[in-house]
Amino acid sequence: MAQEKLNKEAIMSELESLQLEETRERVEEMRQRRAQKRQRAANRQRDIASANDLQHRRFLNCWHKKGGKGHNMLPHGNDANYAVVKHTLSHGPEIVICQRCSHVWEPPPLELRKSNPAEYRQLHDAYQWALNLPTDNEPSGTQLFVFTETAA
Repeated sequence: MAQEKLNKEAIMSELESLQLEETRERVEEMRQRRAQKRQRAANRQRDIASANDLQHRRFLNCWHKKGGKGHNMLPHGNDANYAVVKHTLSHGPEIVICQRCSHVWEPPPLELRKSNPAEYRQLHDAYQWALNLPTDNEPSGTQLFVFTETAA
């Protein structure tokens, strides 16, 4: 009887130790998955920032003009016309897209007019400049529906 009790206690102790080991392994796996998830998110953020930086540098070096031959002249066209397309979005606003650097000029958000007038003016001026660029490209898009803002 005493031997049986000792065996039972030894088995229970071994079971508890195995359960503890299994729980520790599961917890470690969960921690590793969380760390991998955080690392993937950090990598994505870094990749997005890098792509945005590259796009911004392309924009800064682009003359947005048509023409130019060879690899060296790609961002520096020499035509009188600009390599831009004016596109009307389905809900009404018109955007301008450079075909060389893919920069998009769009109307600044109206909320910005009240919250940051200087930034709004800067974005608005850049947008107006882009809208007025001479180009022989045909505008694209269509207006499917219109939203109107009601006065509050």
